[in-house]
Amino acid sequence: MAETSPLSIGLCVLFAACEAEETPAALRVELAQVALSADPLKATLRITDAEGRTKVGDKQYDFSVSPGDLATVDRRGNVVCNRSGDGTVTAIVGGVKASAPLRCRLVTKIEAPSLGRVELAAGPFVPPVRVLGQGGKELSDVPLTLTSKSSQVLYPKDNQLVPKSVGSAVVVARAGQAFVEFGVDVVRKVSVEALPLDGNRKINFSLEAGKYELSVKLPVEKRLKAEWRGAPYCDYSATAKDHVSTCVLRTKGGVVFDNPAYLVRGDDAVSTEGVSLFEVP
Repeated sequence: MAETSPLSIGLCVLFAACEAEETPAALRVELAQVALSADPLKATLRITDAEGRTKVGDKQYDFSVSPGDLATVDRRGNVVCNRSGDGTVTAIVGGVKASAPLRCRLVTKIEAPSLGRVELAAGPFVPPVRVLGQGGKELSDVPLTLTSKSSQVLYPKDNQLVPKSVGSAVVVARAGQAFVEFGVDVVRKVSVEALPLDGNRKINFSLEAGKYELSVKLPVEKRLKAEWRGAPYCDYSATAKDHVSTCVLRTKGGVVFDNPAYLVRGDDAVSTEGVSLFEVP
């Protein structure tokens, strides 16, 4: 067996001394608040020496994760989550130990139904978005990012969506590498004076230019007519309990429709019971 020369031994000792980390006065592990995917997450070491100087560790160190099956970590502090759960990342430098909480939330899918209509005057609201992890388990504590492709209609603020004007908007919900798009229609409830016509048998709503939807809900089936002033191509006539007529008015106009009270009871009192009018996209 070949003998090791004194020079080789000296070099080895010198090399080991250079590689050894001095015992720090303080040690801190810094880690992102939450991991949303299996992409590596960097654990950063802040090492403070006896003179109070702090540096970022740039060598290889003894890292570990607890519980062991939650994630893996290499000697450079690269953490990869294996599943969703909570644990800790620990580092040991010169005999000093420090830990940081590890939150793994592996997002696999985001679900968000089309919201349909929301009223402009209703104000901010939280969309019913669900963030799902492995096995379809809901991750209720995952930070969600909302963006709007139609910010002039609807815009995000904190975790809410804020209606701004009548129109159709597409919202993107994102968490980690998963995202989903969903639609929202912002409508405005219109309140105008109900003017009686034809001996109170009809009601007139005067309207500015725009797209409108008139809805009349009756307790029994009756034939109802609606005439759109300035847009005769929109005129409506049907027998039903629930009546809906939509029209785009290019200029100032209005809609004249049968008085529900007269239709149902022969009552000539002007009634807007069951009547709603919205400006729609």
